Amino acid sequence: MMAFGLPAKRASERVEIWRKLRRIGALPLGASGHLLPLTLENQEKFEWLSSSIRRYKGQASVIQVHSIDDLPAEELVRRFVDARSKEYAAILTELRKSKRSANGTAQVARLRRRFQQVAAIDFFESPMRSRTEALLTRILEPADASPSVSGPKKKYQKQTWVTRPRPGIDRAASAWLITKFSTGDQPLF
Repeated sequence: MMAFGLPAKRASERVEIWRKLRRIGALPLGASGHLLPLTLENQEKFEWLSSSIRRYKGQASVIQVHSIDDLPAEELVRRFVDARSKEYAAILTELRKSKRSANGTAQVARLRRRFQQVAAIDFFESPMRSRTEALLTRILEPADASPSVSGPKKKYQKQTWVTRPRPGIDRAASAWLITKFSTGDQPLF
């Protein structure tokens, strides 16, 4: 747990600390306390934040809490899971919107990074994580763009294929096509 206080004049620093607490996944507890599961990594994060708070002329304490009398461990876990579930739900909503939008690839990449950030602070495996991950995987999988080829493969190999998305009319190629495939007695078109 980290308890801190900043002078009232330090509004921008207060917002900065609040954003950092959200980014590391801290659960707010009361007016000035924030909780994280007890790991060395989380303790180090709190210690870095408390040193930042002290630089801003505030007071901060990192406390190891083993239990809270009016919050059983199951309730704390549920609160952590609920907090991450809300973040996953927001990502899912945006993913569904991005599937329908034209510039979805950049947005999907941004949402993938956001998913990775949330997954890094998902300490108790929210059930929404697997749903979000499944949808992300489905969206990011390359669509099977190669059509199924019927007939022998040799018929389609060593051929010149048009690779532009919207090929224009090439007059020289058109003349070649007409002379190559025209039987003389029946026009091609």
